[in-house]
Amino acid sequence: MPTSRNSSATTERKTMARTRGFDRPLTTNQLASWIGNALATAWFYGVVAWVLLRDRRHCNERIVAILVIPHVLCVLVGLCCWLFMETHNPTKASCFGSCLGDTPRWTKKRYCREHKASIEGLDHFCTWLNVSVGRQNYVPFYLLSMAGTVQYALHAAICVFIIVSCRRAIALGTLVVIGACGLMGFCILLAYAALFGFHTYLAFLGIGTYDWIIDQRKQPQTEMTGRVG
Repeated sequence: MPTSRNSSATTERKTMARTRGFDRPLTTNQLASWIGNALATAWFYGVVAWVLLRDRRHCNERIVAILVIPHVLCVLVGLCCWLFMETHNPTKASCFGSCLGDTPRWTKKRYCREHKASIEGLDHFCTWLNVSVGRQNYVPFYLLSMAGTVQYALHAAICVFIIVSCRRAIALGTLVVIGACGLMGFCILLAYAALFGFHTYLAFLGIGTYDWIIDQRKQPQTEMTGRVG
């Protein structure tokens, strides 16, 4: 009997509709993004604190401090957008939904099997956030990708600046640690930049992710038909 109850409970959890990103089960990509972003950000601020708290003749601490200010702002914007994405039900109305026009892209409803509901302006299901992106949460999603791009661009640039300006006053082992921090930031930057660039491109085309995928699938068929004809 206990086994039967456990299996039925597991089946029930699997068939339950998702309402937000924090709902179980969490995805591997979601956990990886939490760990990766947290580790990279903590590592970066550890490097910055080390530079600012030590008196180095060959380090320009003021420039580092100035560059960190927009980085902090990007972290705060990204954190707020991330929390909204993970806690808001995309099937429910939000203030961000009114920021988008009443065009077919944002008014057309599509069924989402993860949420088991039709979502207005459904763009795609994001495994990194474990939630669907639609009309009601697309703006914070786009802002998150933009803030992440700027954040990690500054992350990598500041690490390079510290290495270049402080190389005469910092031990080789420390330079390697700072370089590794910058490399990690650059790798995450590539992911954010690709995401931000792709959705900016879609905004220019005036279509959503699902429409773009459908168009890409139709192209080979069109090319084959043209060759046969």
